[in-house]
Amino acid sequence: MLFNKLPCEHGRPIDGSWRVFSGLILIIAAAVHLAALLNAKPLQSANDRSRWCTVWSLCERGTFQIDEIRRQPGWDSIDIVHVDGHFYSTKPPLLTVLVAGLTWCVTRVTGWSLLEETHAVTTVVLLIVNILPFILSLWLLAMILERHARTEWCKVFVLLTSAFATLLTPFLMTFNNHAVAAAGAMLALFMALRFLSDAEPRGWTLALCGLASAWTCTNELPAAALGLATLTFAWKRSNRKTLVYYLPAAVVPLLAFFVTNVVATGSWKPIYADFGSAKYQFVIDGIPSYWTNPQGIDRNLDSPWIYFVHCTVGHHGILSLSPVFVLTLAGWISARRCENVAFGSILRCGATLTSLVLAFYLTRTQNYNYGGVSCALRWSLWLIPFWLCALIPVVDWTSKSRLARAAAATLLMVSSVFAWLPVANPWQQPWLFHQMERFGWIDYREKPSPLPNRLWTWFASLPELTDTPREIVWAEYVSSASRGGVSRMRVTCRKKTTPPDDELLILDLLQTDAWGVPAEPRVLHIDPVAFRNGSPPAEFVRWPSGTVTPEQQQADLMFVRGLPLRQEFRPGVIRYLKTPLRADAFRCQRAAAQVTSTATVGDPLLRYRCDLWLCPDVPFGVVQFEFQVSPADAATPIRQERWTLSACDPMP
Repeated sequence: MLFNKLPCEHGRPIDGSWRVFSGLILIIAAAVHLAALLNAKPLQSANDRSRWCTVWSLCERGTFQIDEIRRQPGWDSIDIVHVDGHFYSTKPPLLTVLVAGLTWCVTRVTGWSLLEETHAVTTVVLLIVNILPFILSLWLLAMILERHARTEWCKVFVLLTSAFATLLTPFLMTFNNHAVAAAGAMLALFMALRFLSDAEPRGWTLALCGLASAWTCTNELPAAALGLATLTFAWKRSNRKTLVYYLPAAVVPLLAFFVTNVVATGSWKPIYADFGSAKYQFVIDGIPSYWTNPQGIDRNLDSPWIYFVHCTVGHHGILSLSPVFVLTLAGWISARRCENVAFGSILRCGATLTSLVLAFYLTRTQNYNYGGVSCALRWSLWLIPFWLCALIPVVDWTSKSRLARAAAATLLMVSSVFAWLPVANPWQQPWLFHQMERFGWIDYREKPSPLPNRLWTWFASLPELTDTPREIVWAEYVSSASRGGVSRMRVTCRKKTTPPDDELLILDLLQTDAWGVPAEPRVLHIDPVAFRNGSPPAEFVRWPSGTVTPEQQQADLMFVRGLPLRQEFRPGVIRYLKTPLRADAFRCQRAAAQVTSTATVGDPLLRYRCDLWLCPDVPFGVVQFEFQVSPADAATPIRQERWTLSACDPMP
């Protein structure tokens, strides 16, 4: 068979050239990743914001409660729970406590504030927490390669893969558990390989293996399988030393994990064990938590078979996003023919762990979200050290053929490109996900509910007025000007009381600018029956006066539409909006319409867009609306107005 004679034994004695060259790769990797970290924005997603909120609360308030900090702009998160009137992060607290201690030291030494100098503080902390352990992992891998790879080609290839071609790289730019778990797995793997290879296992190697295995488990629950595997290896080598060294060292992070969890939550169970309970599904100020109605990929719609496909070769696929690991499969096949017993055991362990982790998540149907919005199958990243080791026998074999080397190099280059595409922010969907969406192969979006009626205007409804002549309904909207001040717009609806068009409704609109200067009042006559039947504005706006000019008609229609041309509004998603009107937020349905037009003949095309926040609880059915004008070929608006309901009668 092809893999019967793949080399897995110890290599020949190495001179200092490999150590010099590997050191150079480590220096370059450190510099490149540090540069990427310096350019990365802090607080990139709900996931890391949840952790940083707890870090701030621990440093500044000495509590795990994040009620105060989550109110800061840009700090709130959906990864929170509500317990006994307070908000907490859903993330296990051990790693957060350690980072909080480090952050406290950084802020005290530098005088920086996590809230004010967020980028500076988080960069220093992530350099210590993510980048340095990553470089240490590369160094450990270089020593494994020195001992177990037979060719220089293999050593360079595998080390370059680890340094630049895995999707662990983007996660080094953010606060997460996956990067530190992968570093722990690499240390556990290295120490296991060491005590399996030594004639007599040394106590310190067993202790470090136990410590690293348990640390990995505290950051990735399925990594408990790694702890059982290394414990089995250690027990077979020396049950006495396992009891004396391995187990006491492993107890340290496990005990710290449960102690910090009890202190933070009052329970030994991780918070995410209560997923789906009232802790996750709460309503505060009229706003339900995200997890009462998750959106997109978090809706968990895929069957186990489809989930497995996308985890391996699909939009979050291990092999489709990092094709270099196709060679890992061949490495696992070669494990049974490996002449080095210790290395063969590690290869088989990696294959078994990968299978168990995939099986574990396939049984958790409530977590069918591929790790949420992220550029990789992030819960599998801690297995990367095992996948890298499995490359060694296969890449050694490719050294015999120029064509095989070219194929392997191609896989490496493609994987490098895929790894660095999301380096600015790992909390985004993979490029393959977007391409599959573009071709219509996948669609995780929830289709918005249709609007009650066809809508052509920025106001969604007209009040039902009685025959009382004095009855009126009004709403006042405010808009903050960029130069200061507040513009106001009051819309009043009353019935027309004089024949022959006494069935019409009259809208009186009075607007003042940010300096309080009133604009010319506008009076619109509306046919309510035509409006409620979904007719366009030209069919329900009336001009009883025979003196109206075409210019005035077009101005009235443009005002009613919110756009220069007729365009029906499309329904959007549900959003919750807080206003000064009441403490509870309004449940709104988004709607939008846009057109392209020119201000005058010969001018460049402009894009006009109108966005609505619709709610039937308020007069005229709109809580907020926004007008935007931007160049047709650019996204930056040249004019923007947002109007929010501030007062009305009747009150909602």
